Amino acid sequence: MADAMWGTATDDGGPGQDASRLSADKPRERKVVTAMFVDIVRSSAMVAGRDPEDADDLLLSILNRVTEAVPRFEGTVTQMLGDGFLATFGAPGAKEDHALRACLAAQDILSATRDEQGRPLFHIRIGISSGDAVAHVVSNGLWTDYRAVGECVHMAAKLQQRAASDTAQLTRDTLDLIPVGVAVRPMGSLRLSEEVEPMPAFLLDGARAVRRTATDLLSATTAPCVGREREVAALFAMADTVEGGTPVQLLLQGEAGIGKSRLVGEFLRDPRSRRWTLLQWPQMPIRRLADPDDLEAVALSLAEQVAGCASEQGIDWVCEAAGRRSGSLAGDAVRTLFGRPSLDPLWTGLDTAQHLSLGIEGLVGATLELAAPLRPCDGTGPGGGAMDGVVGRPLLVLVEDAHWARPVMVRLLERLADALPGSGSRLLLLATRRPPPLGPESQEQGWNGRPGGRRMELGMLSAEQVQSFLAHWLGSDWSLVELKAQVAARCQGVPLYLEEVLRTLEATNAIEGAPGAYRLIDPLVVHKLPRTLHALLAERMDLMTLERRRLLMNAAVIGTTFDVGLLQALTGMPMTKLSDCLAYLERTGFVLRTRLLPNLEYSFKHALIQEVAYATLTKSDRRALHARVLEALRHRRDHDLPNRLDLLAHHAFMAENWPVAHLFGRRAGERAESRSKLEDSSRHYANALAAVRRLPDHPRNTARQIDLLIALPRSLLPRGSMGVDDHLQRAIAMARDSGDLIRYARACSMLASFLWTFGDLDQGLALCRDGLSALDERDDRRTRVQLLFRLGGLQTDKGLFVEALKTFEHGSRMLSTSRPYDRYGLATVARVHMGSLAARGLAELGRVGEAVEAGRQSVEIAEESNHLFSRLFALTHLGWTHIICGQLEESIPALEAALSVGHAIHAPLLLPLVMGGIGYASVLTGNHKSGFAMFESSFALFQQQGAMRGKPHPLGWLPQVQLWYADALGVAGNRPEAVTMARAALETALLITQISSQARAVQLLGRFGIKQEILS
Repeated sequence: MADAMWGTATDDGGPGQDASRLSADKPRERKVVTAMFVDIVRSSAMVAGRDPEDADDLLLSILNRVTEAVPRFEGTVTQMLGDGFLATFGAPGAKEDHALRACLAAQDILSATRDEQGRPLFHIRIGISSGDAVAHVVSNGLWTDYRAVGECVHMAAKLQQRAASDTAQLTRDTLDLIPVGVAVRPMGSLRLSEEVEPMPAFLLDGARAVRRTATDLLSATTAPCVGREREVAALFAMADTVEGGTPVQLLLQGEAGIGKSRLVGEFLRDPRSRRWTLLQWPQMPIRRLADPDDLEAVALSLAEQVAGCASEQGIDWVCEAAGRRSGSLAGDAVRTLFGRPSLDPLWTGLDTAQHLSLGIEGLVGATLELAAPLRPCDGTGPGGGAMDGVVGRPLLVLVEDAHWARPVMVRLLERLADALPGSGSRLLLLATRRPPPLGPESQEQGWNGRPGGRRMELGMLSAEQVQSFLAHWLGSDWSLVELKAQVAARCQGVPLYLEEVLRTLEATNAIEGAPGAYRLIDPLVVHKLPRTLHALLAERMDLMTLERRRLLMNAAVIGTTFDVGLLQALTGMPMTKLSDCLAYLERTGFVLRTRLLPNLEYSFKHALIQEVAYATLTKSDRRALHARVLEALRHRRDHDLPNRLDLLAHHAFMAENWPVAHLFGRRAGERAESRSKLEDSSRHYANALAAVRRLPDHPRNTARQIDLLIALPRSLLPRGSMGVDDHLQRAIAMARDSGDLIRYARACSMLASFLWTFGDLDQGLALCRDGLSALDERDDRRTRVQLLFRLGGLQTDKGLFVEALKTFEHGSRMLSTSRPYDRYGLATVARVHMGSLAARGLAELGRVGEAVEAGRQSVEIAEESNHLFSRLFALTHLGWTHIICGQLEESIPALEAALSVGHAIHAPLLLPLVMGGIGYASVLTGNHKSGFAMFESSFALFQQQGAMRGKPHPLGWLPQVQLWYADALGVAGNRPEAVTMARAALETALLITQISSQARAVQLLGRFGIKQEILS
């Protein structure tokens, strides 16, 4: 069991490099890893004819040589084979850069195949692939093995088999996880089986231990830096201070992905930065053996900056500058960093510690010299004027990721910061760093700035800034409204999280288009977790003890917000210990306390942390834990756990307890629908439907399935959804086959409602009458009311106003006075549905006073019912009624209120009509600009909602908006376009057999002088 180790876990979560040393109680977990297979080429020929001991010695000597690179980059050798091995990076301890580490290790392994003269000692081939894997220690008493199983492991093995001798190949999945640092060449593709898509493969040409820096971001994106205007201004104010002759030390701190490098990039992008010299000293948590050490790297950066490359000219200047500023011995220390002999005879008598100190002093002196203002009589050292463009300019020393600075680099930065005051150098020492990974519980690492230096803390973007960010990336398409809300909730103001989630949506074809002009294609992919973020967040989690990490994972099972009582029941931890652990998780920035009464609740600081913690659990562990949460929920009550019903539905479904999942899923869907929480109701109904389909065949379960096949489309209708035909046709067929006439009538009614919006009025009318006929044999008052009111709505839309009013009057006599807000299976309160449509019909018949009164009463009933979609429906039809009655100014407040409600509950079905009404009333009351803009939005939403069917949706209301637009164009004096739009309205009305709109279109064309239009 996933959490069987409570109280016994003592490991620190750190990565192991040798599987044989891993604790046997390591739980089975899902990880995002990079697998690397290494094989000795022609090993059989190497051992052929040899004594077994000699063969073993030979192969072991090779394996020992090539495996040395794995622990160097914090990987784990998980399997030793006779002539090769499997290594994993990112398990058992997660690493945010596991893919780069594997490539660096592969490059070092390839280098190990040759001697110092470059001659081959033996030959190997390597395959590298990244992806999801299940990793755990397996032991049966006789042997212990660390297993990593997943598609990526097999893909790595396949790549190794096809790689040429002394080469490494990697997959696209690995390459996508490395933003910078590798050079590759395409090598075709491969697949594990015929059932899966081929995976592109690449030859690894080289790898460097580097990370994406501010200058990389500068060239990679042209997107605006949102929400950092104040910080950018502060940075330039400091730059002005430096240019005035006062050096400044600035520490820019914020969590991973908060935008530190992007902020620096904004400084570098500005034209004012072109008069500065940039000196970059990026820090890395890993380093190859062949890489220069910290002081050598700093010396090389100075030489390259002065001369454009590490030439003799640049090296001479750095050495002499170090000597001038810090003394001859410091100059000799810098010479030795470049591999040059010392000049001062005292140098050879100094020990290593003194050499190091003098090297630091020399580099600090050279850096200050580079930033010192030139005096007219000064030379610039060797080369003279050749370096005038660099030496003496304001200098930005940029130290990115200072939390990874090693002790020597920390000493250098400390010394440079100490030397700034009074130096006269125009130097800005800017370091970026993350806060400690576990907050105050972590030991401070790297460089944290000197006391008295300036600090700038970067926080998360505000909700408004996030929306601005998303608007720039995605655009303003109406299909993106819910997507933006979901992305904002998941990423919670961290720019990197936002960018990676959006890139994942694009890569998985969930959205299509171009930057700033996307639209949603596949909403089911929205919740896919980017692997880049998985590794970043999982590494922080893995720094905790196993007990605390498992507690976080158990909390993730409950949800992004979790009740402490439920968590205690789930884990079995004593409350005192649980409180201590939660306090620790709060201090380390994983969770926040969000409620004290009526129940103590915590929430994950970031929704993505919850996603990563949950994704780490295996599927079997998740099911078992959900079952335990479900059992704990049965002992709670609604008054102390307000969302208990939603939790029961969710955990029953995730525990695969299908009878309970159906029961509570249906109830939760009904409650959410009654509150106009349309997305929640759709999700609960869909889960309940999936659950009941897994129950045994039985007449009762058939009836339940029909009910849900009707309920799910009903919750989708206000959201403008169209793909419900299969559900409703199946419901009709199942009801017919089972002889259930009442459910047959309900299914016909629901399908008629969708046909109404599709503009298929005649078929909708026929279905309503068919349903009413079915009720003649076995009557059901609620179903009959539902059918009569839908029939009246279709008659109203067709233009049969007198018949519609009679139908409504007939249905109203069946309404129960004891339940005034009952919906009778409709999407709105029945009285609101009837009254709103009757108001429109009365207005069309010229009964103005009755129409307005009916519309207002419907709005009042809707408001009393607290059912928001009913309120949207009533306000829309009241505004429409006012327009028909010529009361244009009175229509605008009602329609604007409807628009606001529609946005609030994410119910766009009626909004094209609402926008068209606002546009028409605005133009005719003199506000042409905003009115025509509203028309534009209306037609755009018609098209966007109908993209699935390739025609506008809801088509049933398109002629009315077209007529309004034509009339508005005529009022504005644009007769040609007005005639064109009136003709389009007539064509649409003829297509959907809408009598009243046909007549109005002919009348409008007559006003424009088009007399020959006739109806066919």
